[in-house]
Amino acid sequence: MLSPYRVVDFTDEQGLLCGQILADLGADVIRIEPPGGSPARRVGPFVDDEVGPERSLHWWAYARNTRSVELDIEADADREDLLRLIAGADFLVESARPGRMAELGLGYEELSRANPGLIYVSITPFGQTGPKAKWLGPDLIAMAAGGHAYLTGETDRPPLRVSVPQAHAHAGSDAAVGALVAHFARRKTGRGQQVDVSHQQSVTLATMFRSLDAPLEEAPAGRVSGGVFIAGNWIPGRYALRDGSVVLGPAWLPSTGHFMKRLLDWAQERGLCDDPSLLEEDWSSYAMRMLRKEVSAEDFAPVDAILTKLFAGLDKAEVMDAVVGRKLLLAPVLSLDEIIDGEQFAARNFPVTLEQPGVGGGVRYPGPVARFSETPIRYRRPAPRLDEHRTEILAEADRSPASATSAPDPALATAAPLEGVKVLDLFWILAGPGATRTLADYGATVVHVESAKHLDTLRAIPPYRFNNPHPEGAGGFQSVNANKLGLAVDIHDERGRAIVMELVEWADVVTESFAPGVMAPLGLDYASLSAVKSDLIMISSCLMGQTGPWKNFTGFGNLAAAVTGFQGHAGWPEGLPSGPYGAYTDFISARYNAAAILAALEHRERTGEGQYIDQSQAEAALHFLAPAFLDYTVNGRVREQMGNHDGEKCPHGIYPCAGRDRWIAIAIENETQWLALCVAMERPDLEGRREAGEALDAEIAQWTENLDGAELEGLLQARGVPAHRVLDTPDLYACPQLQHRGHYIDVACDIYQSTTVESSRL
Repeated sequence: MLSPYRVVDFTDEQGLLCGQILADLGADVIRIEPPGGSPARRVGPFVDDEVGPERSLHWWAYARNTRSVELDIEADADREDLLRLIAGADFLVESARPGRMAELGLGYEELSRANPGLIYVSITPFGQTGPKAKWLGPDLIAMAAGGHAYLTGETDRPPLRVSVPQAHAHAGSDAAVGALVAHFARRKTGRGQQVDVSHQQSVTLATMFRSLDAPLEEAPAGRVSGGVFIAGNWIPGRYALRDGSVVLGPAWLPSTGHFMKRLLDWAQERGLCDDPSLLEEDWSSYAMRMLRKEVSAEDFAPVDAILTKLFAGLDKAEVMDAVVGRKLLLAPVLSLDEIIDGEQFAARNFPVTLEQPGVGGGVRYPGPVARFSETPIRYRRPAPRLDEHRTEILAEADRSPASATSAPDPALATAAPLEGVKVLDLFWILAGPGATRTLADYGATVVHVESAKHLDTLRAIPPYRFNNPHPEGAGGFQSVNANKLGLAVDIHDERGRAIVMELVEWADVVTESFAPGVMAPLGLDYASLSAVKSDLIMISSCLMGQTGPWKNFTGFGNLAAAVTGFQGHAGWPEGLPSGPYGAYTDFISARYNAAAILAALEHRERTGEGQYIDQSQAEAALHFLAPAFLDYTVNGRVREQMGNHDGEKCPHGIYPCAGRDRWIAIAIENETQWLALCVAMERPDLEGRREAGEALDAEIAQWTENLDGAELEGLLQARGVPAHRVLDTPDLYACPQLQHRGHYIDVACDIYQSTTVESSRL
């Protein structure tokens, strides 16, 4: 889809994923590596735990389909080659500290004079401007600053991160979407622009919209695992199995109550539920009635007892069979090896084998993030060895950017990037509408279709405006559907389908996220719709994809996180899986859905060809765990829960500060930072910090526990120590960096005087 375009990529481990996404979509991505190789080559895990530039599984995970050339951007001898490559590029991606590229004469302003169509993507921990722009921000720091760490973990333990770095992936996927949006603007104007992406802003998306608590005047969300509090009532959501654990989806909401009925019917069949009142309970209204104090945790206790007995007699395989066969809203917690080697991925041929130099035999990689009917993603190359492609890259003739061949239309000089794109949006809840929100933000006309008979689940989930549960005041629904037109249509009614078919004839893109098999009997599948409009682009997004034995696995991102191994990467060594918070994989899928639609639109612009896209949330999400995926397929190792510890950085943790539930994250990456921390603590530099383990963590905690977090983070950052307070949801709204970058936007609405949504983050 992007085969005409070239990307020059300077990123390190904080931005690699952007280039990989563009490469997978067909672009020619050239990795410009400094002498000795990209710092990402020194990030683990490593093949057989042997540290080396050609042994990094992190590099392998995010560098496939790209080429490598080693150039010293500070050396005059390499300057001519470097500038020649940039002059022929359509995109440039970098992750240097703000201002560094300009110091080297490689900033956007300078380069755009020679290449005015260049799209220049900058990925940094806090963005290019603002009071924290130059702060250090490795993964733990970005997850703390973005609010996700505060919400993940157990109530009585420190906040928790996902042990496989996530912040770079949130930002890198946003950056790829931003690059494509800028490309559509370039099609109209002929001009490139700088795309400024902040890890902190990207991470806030994964807070399940609880970053809107303060502006919506909602009660702040707290850290909780294994269930949920509703009006102070504890509703369990995690149960023990014979061989592990199972997590439940919220089966007590208007759109999900039937799932609880099915679960209790199953318990009755097994002789565990003999109370007819539970089988006749209106579970669709249960959460709302609990909010109104009409039912309580005491009323739910008999259900809890039944489910405890039910699951105690089952194993993970039996549970998954029931999930698929009975269409239940729950999932066993699987480890990475169980999903990688499982029947669903085998049926869909998801793992892709590449011959990776330095390893005998092929290596299994995560497969395509989406399946395109006409332009499938191809794995053209394994991750490159350092400087592997120098000869061929430097021998290539000078190139003019492909984007320079299309003449801009003066009449469109002030048009929004996606103005003229028309989207019929049948997505619902999170993973889909989050993608079409991005399209709407940049000018597409998006008609979002709902049904009054089946309330969108996101309308029944907090945060709410004024802490008032009301479907028109749900902050998450308002945020993902801002900038769209809304329409209520029953697609199961012949008159409703007639309306939908009129919109199909109007639309360029049709999106849907129903369970596989729903659309075809209604005549709304791709085969039927493309017969009406031959160049139509249609995307179907669901948890496991449109095919395979688990295709009927239904649910939300918390369940997809359970079966894709995320749960096992967020927890304490001695405890149960504790996260990640919320419907985590929904927010991953939203980025990949947006990128897939934009790439398909770009292809149609050039060829006139539409296509069908099958997007599996589980398959896309595993790219955020790609280093751990390779650690299993290469080393045969499944990482165990490790709290906030890190395999390479030390000390690396979240420590208490003055005040109730106040914390600071500290992540030491090198000896210089360690010495700076020792000076700040007024302690001698003792050898053996890696061996000190819990004793060192206890010493740091004793030092931090009576200090003000805001003052301490400033002190440490000024000394060159990566640190940041763990922001709770009110902190996010008050954060001067997010406020400086306009992360929150007030939008007038019909129900209230105004509401607040998060910005597009790009």
